[in-house]
Amino acid sequence: MIRINLLPADYRRGNRIPPKVLATAFGSALAVAASIGWFGIVYFGELGQLERTDVAISEELAQKSVKGAYYDKLEVNRQDYSARVQTIQDIGKSRRAWSKFMDEMVDVVNSSGESERHLAWFSSLTVKTDKKNRAATITLPGAVVGTEMAKVANLHEDIQRAPFFADVASKTAPGGKYAFDKDRVPGDSFVYQLQMQLKPMVAEAPKKKPAPKTPK
Repeated sequence: MIRINLLPADYRRGNRIPPKVLATAFGSALAVAASIGWFGIVYFGELGQLERTDVAISEELAQKSVKGAYYDKLEVNRQDYSARVQTIQDIGKSRRAWSKFMDEMVDVVNSSGESERHLAWFSSLTVKTDKKNRAATITLPGAVVGTEMAKVANLHEDIQRAPFFADVASKTAPGGKYAFDKDRVPGDSFVYQLQMQLKPMVAEAPKKKPAPKTPK
């Protein structure tokens, strides 16, 4: 049997959505909305924290980069300073204190004012220096007053006792030739030429041994 409902739609109970369905759908919508909201809070909250952490780390890295560049400059300056100090020390080791040498040599010649051992003088001073090892050859022509060769030996003995003689590798043996000069009082003297070879100031590099020949 066919039924036709002629009532308006608002009065048709049979076509209405049940309240339970509406309540369930509404609750589901609220749950979804709440989930989305919670996800948004968590997501954007963590994102913001990560962004702040990233900014902090970037600033720290930038500061460390500046400090690292400064340290590199300091290290370059330190190496340059060390190289200069080493160069100055090498130059100092390869140079002689000639003023000290001459002062000690004058003390020997003066013999503390005692002329009994020797009364000597030098007419000139010639120094030849080897540029490679800084060794030097000193030539001192001069004379010792008197007629006794022993006074020439005394001069050589005093030279060997002088502090500078520690730098002397070799020297000429005592000797001389008798001479008379009427313009001097006394005119008797032994003329000699004293020559001293000073030790090298720079050690020579060891020579490389030739490579052994391979048999053919």
